[in-house]
Amino acid sequence: METIVRVDDKGRILIPVDFREKIKLGKVVRLRIENDRLVIEPLRNPLETLRSTVNIKINASQNPKLLSKIAERELNKLL
Repeated sequence: METIVRVDDKGRILIPVDFREKIKLGKVVRLRIENDRLVIEPLRNPLETLRSTVNIKINASQNPKLLSKIAERELNKLL
C-alpha cells in the first residue's frame, strides 16, 4: 500500500481512510524516526502509553482496572 500526500504549512498530513483502517489507527499514535523515515504506529493500550511517556513504577499486585483508568486520565492530559 502506498500513496503520496501533501504536508500543509503547519506540518500536518491527512492519512487516507483506507490506510487508517488497515492499521486500525485511533486517536493516539506514536511517532519515531527510523533510518531517516517517519514511522507512525497506532497506540491501543493507554497503560502502555502511560508507561512509555511517564516514569512510573507499576506493582503487579495493583488493580489493573484502576491502573487503566489512571493511564487514560494521564494520557488525556498529554493530548
